[in-house]
Amino acid sequence: FTHATKAKPGLLEEAHGGTIFLDEIGELPLALQSKLLLAIESKIVRRLGSTKPITVNARIIAASNRDLVKDVATKRFRDDLYYRLNVVALEMPPLRRMGNDVLLIADHLMRVYNLEFKKQVKGFTTDAEEALCHHAWPGNVRELNNCIERVMIFVEKKQIDRTDLPDFANTRPRV
Repeated sequence: FTHATKAKPGLLEEAHGGTIFLDEIGELPLALQSKLLLAIESKIVRRLGSTKPITVNARIIAASNRDLVKDVATKRFRDDLYYRLNVVALEMPPLRRMGNDVLLIADHLMRVYNLEFKKQVKGFTTDAEEALCHHAWPGNVRELNNCIERVMIFVEKKQIDRTDLPDFANTRPRV
């Protein structure tokens, strides 16, 4: 391909012998779905511009926020690829339905950002925990991650309080 100076392995080739995570598989265009299906079934890929086949064997984990059953019915997602990928299906509920598990995730993110920002925040006040548990989280874990990162950038106390959280926490919405 244009300006290529050396061969570079693709993602499936890099995943050989391991696992590859395909996020938002439902957004993959139909033309690429057929190519992915062929690679999965044949366990063979070819680098761009090459005719040499490369054998790959990788576990595939795919995720989507789309209703793939509906997309199969409306021909937006290939049924053969759906059935090839749908060996074990796990449905993750939205964050707003996870109850106090939001606090486990928030605590984990706080610890991650403690390391990244070299802080020593110890946790959340009861009031902050209540706000986190009662927010609807329309952006799911990405929104929670951004919320905790923003708080951790600015917080200078040992505990995160409701007033440290974005505006949603101070309006007390109920899910």
